[in-house]
Amino acid sequence: MPDHLMSSWLAKVKTDLQFVKFINAVGCCTAKPIPAWPLFPNQQQALASMGLFDVWFWKDDLHTEKKLYYTRLFGGKPGFISNEMLPAFVARYGCVFDELLFRGELPAGAVEIYQCIERHGPIPIRELNAQLSAEAKTGADTYLHLLDRKFLITKSGITGRTRGTYGYIWDTTERWMPDVLQSAGKLGSEQAMQIIRDHMLAYGITPECSFWKRVMGETPSR
Repeated sequence: MPDHLMSSWLAKVKTDLQFVKFINAVGCCTAKPIPAWPLFPNQQQALASMGLFDVWFWKDDLHTEKKLYYTRLFGGKPGFISNEMLPAFVARYGCVFDELLFRGELPAGAVEIYQCIERHGPIPIRELNAQLSAEAKTGADTYLHLLDRKFLITKSGITGRTRGTYGYIWDTTERWMPDVLQSAGKLGSEQAMQIIRDHMLAYGITPECSFWKRVMGETPSR
């Protein structure tokens, strides 16, 4: 059975390095299953046991070590993308801040957060919050997720591993992974979409499938 299929990985992953191999095999996945698309890979079903080991920091450590990419791209829910597939996803779903600003497509709070991270990043979340206006601070989580889904910002580290010290360190993706953005630029949006759609066919997701609108936020004609 091909190792890119979810059925090949059910309850197989026991270590962080095995998880990287899983992501490399499947290309992308969500943290939890998507009921409407049961063949789409997910971390929860790949784990050997949710109670035998602590996987909380995998999303932080493996991302900051650049062994995979942690994202909120898939319907705003946590997920992962392999390094091989990342340029295609960035080419298709990544945005340029100045273009979004010119078209007025970003909320004021998101603009403020991005500009703060651009000026002062990499910046810990507590320092970021301290510099924000009341409006931006109130919607900070929503704005951070929005900017993350557009590949404008990403976490570049964490501030600690205990309850009182844990938090993300944020930076612009352009500064943190310029090589990926360069590769994405060479692909272009249409070629990237073909790569992604070809990959998704293994999971029963056809070009006409509602997955593209409901999960990825676009229609097949885009």
